[in-house]
Amino acid sequence: MPAPPSEVDFAAILLAAGVSPEQRSKILKAQELLRTLPGDTPAPVKRDIVEAAFKAFDVPTQEIVAAASKQIEALKAFTRTGEEHTQAVLAEGNQQIQLLESKIAGVKASMDREVAAQAVRARSTLDQINEVQPVLQFFARDGAVPSHPVAHPAITSPGPGEWSQGESVDVQFDGSR
Repeated sequence: MPAPPSEVDFAAILLAAGVSPEQRSKILKAQELLRTLPGDTPAPVKRDIVEAAFKAFDVPTQEIVAAASKQIEALKAFTRTGEEHTQAVLAEGNQQIQLLESKIAGVKASMDREVAAQAVRARSTLDQINEVQPVLQFFARDGAVPSHPVAHPAITSPGPGEWSQGESVDVQFDGSR
């Protein structure tokens, strides 16, 4: 993985791309020489000054041009490689996110089905109790009808992405319908 820009080892990148330390040194000297020239110096005069300086050290300017071109290509290749790596990481991350979102949706659907099934069970059970309760009341002695607390979950509709187990409620039958 490419390092953040503040930690990029350009010397190693250029060396790996075949730009020798000698070539880099020539480019650095040309950069320094260009920086020392006054900004208002016309470009043709700057070129003559820089070429004269390199001729004095027996360095052909074509070597500097070739080295600078090679260095720029190496740096562009480094950027392309970093971009390709970044795109691969983003694509993989997006795939993982989609997979997890799909799993989350499946879990939520399962939870919603269970809440709905429990609501049906609770209603059906309460209906059964209400059908049996008159029998108990009819046969109870001395008119005393024992209360039968029935715990069942409150029927709630969870919001999107929420799940509630419901609360227990004591249901007591007074015998009236």
